[in-house]
Amino acid sequence: MKFLKKDKEREYWLLASVLLNFVFSGLKLFWGWWVGSTVVTADGIHSISDVFGAVLVFLALHFAGHKSKRFPFGLNKLEDMAATVGSFAIVLAGYEIISSVVFSKGIKSPKNILGTLLFILVLIALQFVFYFFERKAARRLNSPGVKTDALNWLGDIGASAVVIVGIIGYHFSIPYAQEIAVVIIVIMIFYGAYEILRGALLSLLDASVDSQTLKKARSIFNEFPDVTNIERLFIRRSGSVLIADIVLQVKEKNILSAHLLMDKIEKKLHRHINNLEIITIHYEPEYKPFTKVAILLDECKKNMAETLERSAWIEIREVDIRGRVVKNEFIRNPVATTQKGKAINLAAWLIKQQVDKIVFNPSDLKDDIYTLFSAFNISVTAKF
Repeated sequence: MKFLKKDKEREYWLLASVLLNFVFSGLKLFWGWWVGSTVVTADGIHSISDVFGAVLVFLALHFAGHKSKRFPFGLNKLEDMAATVGSFAIVLAGYEIISSVVFSKGIKSPKNILGTLLFILVLIALQFVFYFFERKAARRLNSPGVKTDALNWLGDIGASAVVIVGIIGYHFSIPYAQEIAVVIIVIMIFYGAYEILRGALLSLLDASVDSQTLKKARSIFNEFPDVTNIERLFIRRSGSVLIADIVLQVKEKNILSAHLLMDKIEKKLHRHINNLEIITIHYEPEYKPFTKVAILLDECKKNMAETLERSAWIEIREVDIRGRVVKNEFIRNPVATTQKGKAINLAAWLIKQQVDKIVFNPSDLKDDIYTLFSAFNISVTAKF
């Protein structure tokens, strides 16, 4: 319930941001038309890009959980599709500003300079108040989406400040003050469109996320000593969420313990990587270039032991894929002096040694011990 409440609060903040951005951009466009100011109109178009960005984040949060049999990963890529179309619309709007300045009547100066400055200052004050409270909410909710939207407000405040500087420069007859202000805002428009388009196309093309995110994931795997190798690590973006496809080699031979290990890794990935929604982890047994064989022998080390209890010596051999013995050693049965449970204690010791095969006479091997060996994929045979 608490998680759902946080999701709703995130949506409320972004919805409020959309509405305020829409109102502010509309006011700027109206004021720019009314007083005949190109630089204010340009700022209004820049604000429209912020409206668009806030709408995208809002839609992503709202539709992320809408999954079905046909769309098992949700509808997150709708955000990327909308971003692609919207970025071209923003570029077109920026081009229209440049076109009107260069190929038409040039920069149009505001008729009412003092009124325009007061209008922009009031908007900046309101924008800063909303930015301040949204930033606090982003920290409390630990929401990258809300945080990104708050930073967009900071960028809008900066663009409005450029407008003020340009108008003041024009008032004091500084050459090209407004032209420079318009160019700066248009550059901000083009850069914002580029960032939106770049992120959307990378997501639509299923590109990997940045190296820093991958590095963070690898550092998490390294915290688990039973993970011996990372066969595949692929994290891609879908809208505002991340989807991970991972293949790991692990030491665990027991299916249950390996599954529990994957659960721990998955929970830690969710905690430390923001927006990581779907994780698919496939695990494989640790690759070894050799087979580890335990041969149970009698006291003279020449004959195989008849039972686990009567094993005096254990020869540990490492055999390569060609069947050659690359290493061997003899070990005195470590549980030979145990009064009770010699068989089960020796079985536990062999499992701990991570042997792949046990050679001895298994005719009287109890079912429970045989089942234990089978659970760890250890084969039991009378022949080497």
